[in-house]
Amino acid sequence: MRKYISCILFVLIAIMLPSITLSAGDSQREEARVHAQKAGEYIKENNWSSALEEAKKSVKSDSKYPEGHLLLGIVYVKLGELDNAEKQLKSAMDLNPDIAEAYTYMGKVYYYRDKLDKALEYYKKAVAKGKEEVLAYQDMGHIYYQKSREALNSSGNKTEANEKMSLAVDCYKKALQIDPKNSELHNFLGAAYYYTGKTGNALGEYEKAIELDKKNASAYSNIGEYYFREKKDFPKATEAYKTAVDLYTKELSGKSGFNQKEIKAKQLELALCHYGLGYIYNVQGKANPAIEQFDKVLKLDPNNAEVYVGLASSFELAGDKQKAIEHFKKALKLATEQKNTALKNALEAKLKKMGAQ
Repeated sequence: MRKYISCILFVLIAIMLPSITLSAGDSQREEARVHAQKAGEYIKENNWSSALEEAKKSVKSDSKYPEGHLLLGIVYVKLGELDNAEKQLKSAMDLNPDIAEAYTYMGKVYYYRDKLDKALEYYKKAVAKGKEEVLAYQDMGHIYYQKSREALNSSGNKTEANEKMSLAVDCYKKALQIDPKNSELHNFLGAAYYYTGKTGNALGEYEKAIELDKKNASAYSNIGEYYFREKKDFPKATEAYKTAVDLYTKELSGKSGFNQKEIKAKQLELALCHYGLGYIYNVQGKANPAIEQFDKVLKLDPNNAEVYVGLASSFELAGDKQKAIEHFKKALKLATEQKNTALKNALEAKLKKMGAQ
């Protein structure tokens, strides 16, 4: 929610100022400004249906009022109506080419469409306007983070992966310079640090994230991963993962204020917690609890090759070689389709060793 409010506060300041140039249409401009102000207040309250209504009234009152189009575009982005959002944001940019927030949210439109290079173009334009665009820096960090992971998984190119992750770290740091008390940003920076090998820095950022927001489920999940993978401290890892599961479950039970993209993202994050618990149980030799956790992951993320690896390992641990081979093969099929070369090669070697190729 913070990422929307940061933009709305800027827009509210603009729309509360009186018009400099009086004209015959000044009453329409004032009416548009009032509706835009109400829309901004509703957005701050997470009341998106009322925000939509007021933003539409703002645009109808004065079609040449850029802040009205901007707010309507932001609401459409939140509601997942990306075509409508693009239209309104373009109108805002046409009316005021210096309105940085419109470029930020146009970037978000393309980010949600998975057109990451196009999204980057708009985010870079936004920050070039000289405004404090936290969301633009944050999402640029996300994109570089994703590109880093893709480079590592698809080609094993560690140099490219490290370069992209370093860019992600820089973007998160710039966002935090603007908004140092943003819990989510500290968590994102921690995740980027983790994949550059700075695990101590990562833990510090995760802990800072929780200090700022005790309900930051993702930070608890990342702490679980840290204690599992780095410290082999299974009790602490299990506790952190279970806390994250509880928080995500509560968030998703209401689904208040989330669009479909955001709900899907939360579900995938919940899946990662079950995945982590599954692997902990595997390492502890607890095959049945592990299988239970991996089954929960598949309900949330059915095309995850690594989950099938986990399930296969659990069945192998339980002594069921046939089911183990079956799930290793499913993992191999997905790894091949997803061009995850490193996992594909590892699975082929595993199946060969099991005499199942």
